[in-house]
Amino acid sequence: MIARGRPGVQKGSFRWAAHVAELTGWGTALLIVAVLAIADLQPSTFKQALVLDALLLVWLGVYFRILLPRRGARPWILWLGVAGSLAFASAIYGVLRGEVRSVQLVFVAVIAATGLVGGLYPTLIATALSAASYLAVAELTGPLPNAIAIALNCGIFVLSGSVAGLLGSELRSHYKGEQEEHRLATAVRHRLLAVLDAVDEAIVFRTSEGVVRVVNRRAGDLLEVDPEAYLGEPGVELLRTIARKTEDPEGFMETFQQVRDDPLVELRVQIEQIIPERRQLRLYSGPATDDAGELVGRIDVYTDVTEAVARADEVEELYERARKTAESYQRGLLPEAVPSLPRVSLVAHYIPAAGTKAVCGDFYDFVSLSDGKVALVLGDVSGIGPAAANDAALARYSLKSFAAAETDPARLLDRMNAHVYAQGRSERFVRMLVAVLNPERAVLEYANAGHVPPVVYRAGTQEVEWLGEGGIALGVESDASYKAGVIDLEPGDTLVLYTDGVTEAPRFGRPFGQGHFMDIVKDYGIGSPGELVQAIRRSVDAWVPDGELRDDIALLVCQVTPDTMLGEPVRELVLPNEPSRISEVRQFVAGFLADLRVSVDVSSEVQLAVGEAVANACRHGRSPSGRSELRVRCALDGRRVEVTVADDGPGYVPPADSYELPDRFASGGRGLFLMKAMMDEVDVEASDDGTVVTLVKTVEVPGLA
Repeated sequence: MIARGRPGVQKGSFRWAAHVAELTGWGTALLIVAVLAIADLQPSTFKQALVLDALLLVWLGVYFRILLPRRGARPWILWLGVAGSLAFASAIYGVLRGEVRSVQLVFVAVIAATGLVGGLYPTLIATALSAASYLAVAELTGPLPNAIAIALNCGIFVLSGSVAGLLGSELRSHYKGEQEEHRLATAVRHRLLAVLDAVDEAIVFRTSEGVVRVVNRRAGDLLEVDPEAYLGEPGVELLRTIARKTEDPEGFMETFQQVRDDPLVELRVQIEQIIPERRQLRLYSGPATDDAGELVGRIDVYTDVTEAVARADEVEELYERARKTAESYQRGLLPEAVPSLPRVSLVAHYIPAAGTKAVCGDFYDFVSLSDGKVALVLGDVSGIGPAAANDAALARYSLKSFAAAETDPARLLDRMNAHVYAQGRSERFVRMLVAVLNPERAVLEYANAGHVPPVVYRAGTQEVEWLGEGGIALGVESDASYKAGVIDLEPGDTLVLYTDGVTEAPRFGRPFGQGHFMDIVKDYGIGSPGELVQAIRRSVDAWVPDGELRDDIALLVCQVTPDTMLGEPVRELVLPNEPSRISEVRQFVAGFLADLRVSVDVSSEVQLAVGEAVANACRHGRSPSGRSELRVRCALDGRRVEVTVADDGPGYVPPADSYELPDRFASGGRGLFLMKAMMDEVDVEASDDGTVVTLVKTVEVPGLA
């Protein structure tokens, strides 16, 4: 209210203090007029006092409106004001002393005004001068007041002077501090705004009350808004404007609803902007707190990640191409068929890695040795992509060449280590397991170079044991030596060779684990090798989230045929569900029938029917997840040869007329008709887990009654 009469005057400034002092003077003059009007004064006294009051008004106007604003570095103007004011106060006191009580309080106005304008020390001087003037005028105009009155009046002068001086000094000090703080804050704000305008992120700051205080230049460009138009406005208006420029305005606004429930929540979301152009934005919205941890507002940071997303997609596409090339190359290096061994059933399985961090370096192989034994080889090469696949090929073919002259697995790994180390690439190493199997005697000699140890399921005790003999990986040390282990396999025992892609398969940072793997081997080891392979594969698939298998998997499962099955041989084959593998399946079935000495005509009919079943599986039985496999099982039950072809597709139920001869001009549809014509029994079972086709043919087996 006091400063309202002077526009632009800030409270606490010198102009504000001078204005208050001026009002004090005008108020005192008007109070004197009121006293003159109500007091019963002598005419002469009234006239003298009225003239003095009029002159006082003129003096106040001249001093506060003309002299004091020009004070500057001239302190004498202040003392001129003190002297003039004391003169008028003394004159008014001298005229009215005899007829108006307490008129000496007119000196208080002078002291208070001096304190507001001059501070403490000038006020003390003005207080002393006022007391001296009071006593001098009292001495000249009549008897002095008594000692109590003098002491009381002088005390009032000192008290009012001290209060006015201290108040004036404190107000000016506070005002200077505020001005300095404001100056620094303004400088910091301008520098901060300059920095915010220079960054490439759009930044919006809203106070805890939701008022927009900062919108940098990048926000104006990126969000196509006027930064100045929203300053001081509710933040929700700016959010609505931004929301209307996005693909999902309602979803954008719902994101900020979380702030109402939890003001300290941090938001990180992806936004698709469509106006002014299509962009991908990343939004971070977080609380801003002061030094005491109190919430003062929120900062919203919008980052244009359009180019980064496009580059990431491009890199991911290129990587996926390279991964598929490496996977295709890796599959091409794997053996075309699993060897047929007496008394032994053997199943091989390979699962390529997936995801952005996929590693493709696992391989397996079978090497026929000169003494009728066969070497089962499982390897894992460090690295990723085509380079790892190339190193796997080098290791595989080097081993084949060395195995022609050396059949002992330990000495074979010694030669391989020297060869890999001689390549001179310390970042490359090979983990390899070589197991030499004598199928006639069921004796296994093995040596391990840094590979995960294989396991054996003992059918007699139904326990699983580790084959722990091993050494360091190939290519790490030039003088590394390896030791071979030897075990006897009994009928029904199952040997499982696997790569670390099984046990290290991740699930939210946790590996599949050796214990989990051993439990599966123990539960399914009593079954056929194909059943065990499928159990391991399905367990890993269930453990690993879709697309997160980072390391490929190679499995070799070898089972000594149980005594109960010697007269009823069973063989299994697991391979990728691809049309190029049909010939491999036919060779597998042909080998099984040849061992039974089935006639060529019957064998051809069975192979033709199985080929049609596999062709249908390739056409209708591929898994939606991308990794599809075929499982082929051949079994002899008396004189009945039973072949099952199973896939892991969505399940295919053939039409009812599929077993009839189709139109001769049709391009297909003869598969089921041919199977029915060539085989004695054909059964198709479809479910969500896939389709199983069972083909049965009664044959003449020499030696069987």
